[in-house]
Amino acid sequence: MSAPAALPAIKTTLIDVTKCIGCRACQVACKQWNEKDGEETELLGQLGFQNPASLSAKTLTLITAHEIEGEGQGEASEDLAWVFTMRRCFHCLEPACESACPTTALERQPDGPTTYDADKCIGCRYCVWACPWGVPTAQWDNLAPKIEKCTHCADRSDQPAPLTRNGQALTKEETGSFLETILTPACVKACPADCLRFGTRDDMLAEAHKRIGGNPEKYVDHIYGEHEAGGTSVLYLSAVPFEKLGFPNVGTKSYPAFSRTALHAVPPAVMAVGAFLGMAYSVFRKRVAAVAGAAHGDGAGGAPEAHDHHPEFESYAGAFWTPFNRLLAALMALGAIAFVWRFVAGLGGSTHLSDTYPWGLWIVFDLVWIAVAAGAFAMAGIIYVFQRKDLYALGRRAVLMGFLSYSFVTVTLLADLGLPWHFYQLGLQAPEQSAMFEVSWCVGLYVTILLLEFLPIPLERWGLTRAMDAWRNWSGVYVALAVTLFVFMLSRNVVYAAVTLVIFGTLAFLFREAGRRGEPIMLAIAAVTLSTMHQSSLGSLFLLMPDQLARAWWSPMLPVGFFVSSIAAGTALIILMEFWIAKGWNRPLPLRQLGSVGQVTFWALLVYLAMRVVDLALGKRLMGVFGGGRVALLVAELVLGGLVPLVLLSTAARRAKRNVLFWGALLAMGGVVLNRINVVILAQQLKGPWPGFRAASYFPSLTEWAISVGLIAATIFLFGLAARHMPMLTKEEASEGH
Repeated sequence: MSAPAALPAIKTTLIDVTKCIGCRACQVACKQWNEKDGEETELLGQLGFQNPASLSAKTLTLITAHEIEGEGQGEASEDLAWVFTMRRCFHCLEPACESACPTTALERQPDGPTTYDADKCIGCRYCVWACPWGVPTAQWDNLAPKIEKCTHCADRSDQPAPLTRNGQALTKEETGSFLETILTPACVKACPADCLRFGTRDDMLAEAHKRIGGNPEKYVDHIYGEHEAGGTSVLYLSAVPFEKLGFPNVGTKSYPAFSRTALHAVPPAVMAVGAFLGMAYSVFRKRVAAVAGAAHGDGAGGAPEAHDHHPEFESYAGAFWTPFNRLLAALMALGAIAFVWRFVAGLGGSTHLSDTYPWGLWIVFDLVWIAVAAGAFAMAGIIYVFQRKDLYALGRRAVLMGFLSYSFVTVTLLADLGLPWHFYQLGLQAPEQSAMFEVSWCVGLYVTILLLEFLPIPLERWGLTRAMDAWRNWSGVYVALAVTLFVFMLSRNVVYAAVTLVIFGTLAFLFREAGRRGEPIMLAIAAVTLSTMHQSSLGSLFLLMPDQLARAWWSPMLPVGFFVSSIAAGTALIILMEFWIAKGWNRPLPLRQLGSVGQVTFWALLVYLAMRVVDLALGKRLMGVFGGGRVALLVAELVLGGLVPLVLLSTAARRAKRNVLFWGALLAMGGVVLNRINVVILAQQLKGPWPGFRAASYFPSLTEWAISVGLIAATIFLFGLAARHMPMLTKEEASEGH
């Protein structure tokens, strides 16, 4: 048996700040090698000799200038000294940018450099925010904005050695010398002051420790990068503490380690959740049958389907082109124009996004919409898995709203992605752990589940019996295959995929008769399973930002919190939708059923609020909040959006009152919406691109607002259109008279 191949030595650059003379030869060499244009000079008094202010798509290496007061030298101007520092990518041993990337466009090479492949990039810009130093930047002035960052000159190794020099053939030794030189990064080769050394990581660490040990009075006893963020391939020595040079304390834990457990748990969780839901359905189905049988006096319960509560449905007969719908149409037209303008002007020309705020209103919009659209999976689970058939009348409208919402989330993503035409790379690449990859696949498959859940309504409306028969016979098979594909794409593990296929295939076989009766139990199981995964993984997105998201919001419990809070927000929206339908279309309010939904909202909100409070207390995450401006946000989120609606929805008597139920649902949903806004924007502590001297501000552009409002208008417009042409409203509502 042959021994495994040895891993290549990690290429490392040692930067000795004490030797840097600020000549910028490295900065110029980097621009020359990477063919980057110069930037317009700015007069930035606070930066002294430094220009430009930070890394950008045109500047991958930057020399920063620092006026440092000498130790114990007082405050006189003659006691100040200039310290020049090189800024560039650290090439982490476990890069956060690589972990964030859903298409492996950013990939760490075996010998250390983290490189970028624009042909794989979809332009999500998750890497820009995930990097603890703010190194990756985007080409905001490009219609097809790519990501830019130092690659440690990994491409120099592709340069062929010349055969001759001045007409003379090179010897083997001369060829070897050339290759050794060309493999050196351009910045290292250009440095005239011996500030930069290049070699293996072991050798550079040994050299750094030797310098500190030989001159303890010259260096602080700290090699920045030896342990930072799990270790890096770029190391620094300095005569002054690194915090004085603006180097952040990023801890010693690698950033991918913050999300590794949550993401690697997804495939086993899919199997466990699917199996649990299947068993729960069996238990509750037998219980309902027994209760129904006892009520009918037959003891055995008879056929369960004989006792199902299936009301008749009808369409809405009101006029369509009302003033409200005309307003919605105008907002949709404005949104369509803005959508076209987004691609004409480019992402940078149509939005106010930047390297400080690479995510903005559209990501807030997506996270909020996915959370409030959770009513579709929640109602599917409640009605079919837990057999609350008395709520069946609400299910159709919940599914339609979910289908429209998730469909338009994909439209928002098309606008938000810098390179959306590379979307197919999500099917070709296999990142080891990427929350964005998991969410992309999970949401995509869940949209197909929502479509299949909604499909019986138009099939019923237009009498397509053969298509309905195919739906009954094959929807369970599709679920088994779709969930298996999801597990395989995430794990690339054949055993995991096979176990998943066995579990969901077995459920499809056992529940085939229910499917033939038109009960979409397999679709409901898939809806709950996939939603559990992507709702939680949306929280996992922010686990890579422990240094940027304020401590009151960042927590290892983010994935669980996002999932539980989505149930509260989704069921609250179902209640508010029914109030809107009753008010706008002059229909009776199904208050009894909504009270039951409000009970689900209450318990979900109680669990979520308890988790938040316990996590804040045990994790000591309140430190710094009450001394800053975010205390009002936290109080509004936990009190107005948590405690108050809990009180309003706490008893059946209160939920039976229209106004109390309405305000309880509205505040509960508002609290979750505020949480998502806080996590994406308001609770972020951003310094901008490295070295973090100057962060940009952000307020959404007219284009961002127009597309977002236009899509909300389209959802409401199409919901009303569907209700007028398909049986969406229950006939029995007219007799409830609440």
